[in-house]
Amino acid sequence: MRQRVRRCLVGVVLVLAGCAGGHDDPAGIAGVSGVQARVDSRLALAQAYYADGKYAIALQEVERALQLAPRNADALGLRGLAQWQLGEPEQALESLRRALRAAPGSPELQNNMGWMMCESGKAREGLAYLDSALSQSRYASPANAAMNAGHCSLRLGDRARAEAYFRRALVSEPTLIPAQAQLARLALERGDYASAHVRLLTVLGSDEASADDYAMAVRTERELGDRTAEQTLVSQWQRRFPDSPQLRAYQRGQTHDQ
Repeated sequence: MRQRVRRCLVGVVLVLAGCAGGHDDPAGIAGVSGVQARVDSRLALAQAYYADGKYAIALQEVERALQLAPRNADALGLRGLAQWQLGEPEQALESLRRALRAAPGSPELQNNMGWMMCESGKAREGLAYLDSALSQSRYASPANAAMNAGHCSLRLGDRARAEAYFRRALVSEPTLIPAQAQLARLALERGDYASAHVRLLTVLGSDEASADDYAMAVRTERELGDRTAEQTLVSQWQRRFPDSPQLRAYQRGQTHDQ
């Protein structure tokens, strides 16, 4: 099964480092406000470009924001994400480290750092960051970190721990389809076909189902001995993903399960 994309939240607080200092005169306050407005504008542009997949342009806008506010944690964090997408993992990690030095208690930054560490082959170090993010009650999106921690645990071969994280993600966000899909896969791997069946019904009933999910569901029904359900799912699979390699493998009699 293809890996579902890790959900990586860019936390935007837009608080300039050092701006809380004592500017008693109106001119000083106006000057600080003007700088912050320019930083906010650059970051808003950078976020829009990043969301649109234009990572190089996003990075340019972030760098302009950092010229105005070199210790801005949001800018440093977004720079790290853009650098990562541009294939610069070492620079990305260093940007996240600087962001965390500027805002050490940010669960969003901890989540992003944990995700990057896991993707860099440093799963144990990554889990420490993700657990730190999850420990903070003020974290607005704990399902993000829980999903990332689940994937990180799978990299370590710890399926029991991964399952606990995916379940935690569902507690935070009960309609989270990627968590249901991961739990279905784990159930299928340990031979709990009834549990896999129930979870896959939810997954296939969503608009987020993938060809891999259909491959899992067909295998599950075959293991349960329900040939009618299996053929019904195959028909749906053919309608939704007619050209998928998983379907072609199934049609050759080799259910694709990677």
